[in-house]
Amino acid sequence: MSFGKLIRCIRKEVLILLVIGGMLLFQSVPYMLVAIKPAVSFEDMLDGTEVKEGSRIKGNVVYSLDSFASESTYTKRSDGSRSGSRKSGKYYLIPTASGFIGLKCRQADVALMDKLTDETYEIWTSSDPEAKTTTEYFVQGRVEKMEEGVAKLYREYLEEQGFTSEQIEALGTPLVIQYTSFGAVAVFFAIGIVLILLAVLIVCLRYRRQGTGSGLRRAEDLPGNPPVQP
Repeated sequence: MSFGKLIRCIRKEVLILLVIGGMLLFQSVPYMLVAIKPAVSFEDMLDGTEVKEGSRIKGNVVYSLDSFASESTYTKRSDGSRSGSRKSGKYYLIPTASGFIGLKCRQADVALMDKLTDETYEIWTSSDPEAKTTTEYFVQGRVEKMEEGVAKLYREYLEEQGFTSEQIEALGTPLVIQYTSFGAVAVFFAIGIVLILLAVLIVCLRYRRQGTGSGLRRAEDLPGNPPVQP
């Protein structure tokens, strides 16, 4: 294989396919690795199943404590100013068998999570041992390490609830469940693979054509044309 000939086969459109396909794979592969893992439900976490960074979560939230942080987004303009902040979600404290884990909730689901939180406190203060929450909030996502700003608010909330610094430290690294659409991730992954394969196919066809020619007859070889004089 001639390296120089191979380079000549890689043109602008091939580079574009490789760049776009590579970006899609770079962004989707980490999530695909999570998607193939066995899912852990919120019932599993209450029963003692350990979750760590990179775990896959899927199921209905059983109990929810108060929100301990909120998130807002804004648009930065070209002149340096920015638009007004817009609420984009909240972080809720979810109980597990060994402590707590955060849950990042989208703004559209905040009212539902607030209702589930109210039901949780009603059950925990109820004398009925069979009482259960009725609000259903389905979540699928992956476990990530909390960003430092959110983790700070998480620790402050626990301190307000009476936890000591030593107790909070014993809970381990603060983790949060981030919503993830694994279906969309699979689509992006498949598109990335297709674009990469298409780029490789184009290069292979061009390389082969350079070695064997296009297979089309030249004009001077067509019937009725006089031979070209040397």
